[in-house]
Amino acid sequence: MTIVARHWVPSAAVVPQERGSEFLAAVDGAEWSEGIGFHRGFFSTFRIRAGKAVWFHFPLPTPVELGGEPVFLAEVSLLWECLEGAKIGWMCLQHGGMERIELTPRLTEPDSVAVPHEVPEEWRAYHPTGDRRLTEITLPAPLALRFGVQLCVMITADDADATVRFYGAGAAFSNQP
Repeated sequence: MTIVARHWVPSAAVVPQERGSEFLAAVDGAEWSEGIGFHRGFFSTFRIRAGKAVWFHFPLPTPVELGGEPVFLAEVSLLWECLEGAKIGWMCLQHGGMERIELTPRLTEPDSVAVPHEVPEEWRAYHPTGDRRLTEITLPAPLALRFGVQLCVMITADDADATVRFYGAGAAFSNQP
């Protein structure tokens, strides 16, 4: 299989499905972020209320044809970190609004690798130290594309409010099934 295109969307593309103060607490003391989250230039942060699960959706640019030939989705990626007890509870892919493809088993954190990063001193106050993780999931069989796709990520918080940061999401496309 040959990868013919890779696309990434920044963290600001993420859309929470559940909103409001019942699901999302204020982030970093910014009261205005309660119920909606906090988008920064570096990442988007959401504070999940204790005992809640919140879905987040990343719309991914989706070519369905290149040079007159069909395109297949081969892989999806997520750059993220969970803090204070937040957990990825499920990852799925939506294709065309009606087809759901499970990427990870429910209530199973995905495999990931650490992605260390150095922040210049002048930006440190705006970019707290963290534990960025990269999850790359190769689909069992490339998905023939006809419609748009989005990466769907469920985040859970157990006994206390917990934080998730998203740094972006991506997809790799092939010209072969």
